Amino acid sequence: MQVHIDAKIEKHLQTLRRSGKKAALAAQRAEAIIERMRASGIIPERVGNITKHGELRIKGVMKYDLGNGYRLITYKQGKRLFVLYAGSHDGCHQWIENNRELTVDQIQERCAELPVCTETQEERSETSEAMDTEEMDDLLTELTEKELRRLFCGLVETRRAE
Repeated sequence: MQVHIDAKIEKHLQTLRRSGKKAALAAQRAEAIIERMRASGIIPERVGNITKHGELRIKGVMKYDLGNGYRLITYKQGKRLFVLYAGSHDGCHQWIENNRELTVDQIQERCAELPVCTETQEERSETSEAMDTEEMDDLLTELTEKELRRLFCGLVETRRAE
């Protein structure tokens, strides 16, 4: 599965992060879903909670429920998945209304392909064990706040799945 992300999605997530606790939590959930999409072999329907009523206005669109009235909009075309918008329920409604005439080519032009993680769990474990504490400390000091949020959000999601 190829995952493509709209260039504006980071701006939408930043807006959510600044809009209060519930919106910031929705942004974290959206980032976690996007990260799970990057993992190889992930089925889009299994990376997050899909809205109960789906989306009938545009064929191929899937809305993920981020909680508290927030949504993440994706579009699936064959083996390609496009992450298009994140925002409030009303914002998503407006986005769909404004973009219902988009073609696959137009969507693809707006989006950049995300690299897919291909490292297996076993390979990750071997890499972790091989790294000593000092190397790990050096790496951690270089992480940005955004990277740390994604890392810890992924750890929390993994723990919940267990």
